[in-house]
Amino acid sequence: MKKIIFAGHMKHKFLPDSTGKRDLKKNIVLLLFIAAVILGAAAGALGGKYADAELMKSLDIVFLTNFQLRSKAGMLSVFTASFAANFIVLLTIFLLGLTLWGELCVILIPLIKGYGYGLTIGYLYSTYGMMGIFYNLLIILPGAFLFSVVVAAAAKESFVNSVRLLAMFFKKAVSDDPRVQMKHYLLSMLWLLFLAALSSAADMLFSLMFSWIFGF
Repeated sequence: MKKIIFAGHMKHKFLPDSTGKRDLKKNIVLLLFIAAVILGAAAGALGGKYADAELMKSLDIVFLTNFQLRSKAGMLSVFTASFAANFIVLLTIFLLGLTLWGELCVILIPLIKGYGYGLTIGYLYSTYGMMGIFYNLLIILPGAFLFSVVVAAAAKESFVNSVRLLAMFFKKAVSDDPRVQMKHYLLSMLWLLFLAALSSAADMLFSLMFSWIFGF
């Protein structure tokens, strides 16, 4: 009897059930979106060497590339601009998760956001050299890193919810309560919106602490 119990326990511990397989797939999807952010950042860093001030200004509303704002404006302005840009990105991801085709498009958001961050890195380095790198490390990176994780997690939630909506049209019966799943999606996105606000607070805090070092 003990052998049966022990064998059952070991099977439960080491062999994933359907829930475990579902969680594994979600983790793979999350890693995919993290890789998309990194790939976008690498491409942006290469393209940033050829960017100019006018291009960076035109992309500011999405990528928050206004360095004068971080260095000279009030801290509330820094937070507001950062959170507004983050909110636009999260709202786009959220809405894609409510469509049947969102899983096909949401991969673009981490790529674009990563590209914007990489573009900033490349521009700072090509324009200001090592001072630009230090500016990135001290002021931009803390908030950008946190928000990159938020974008990847939000994209995963959006992808999963969109796939779930699509699956409803092909299944004869739905095993999970759609209302529960939608509630989970909304609460997850609200939590990620809160984390986005924290990343904006990090932008504000690190700008306050280190922007006086830089003259651009």
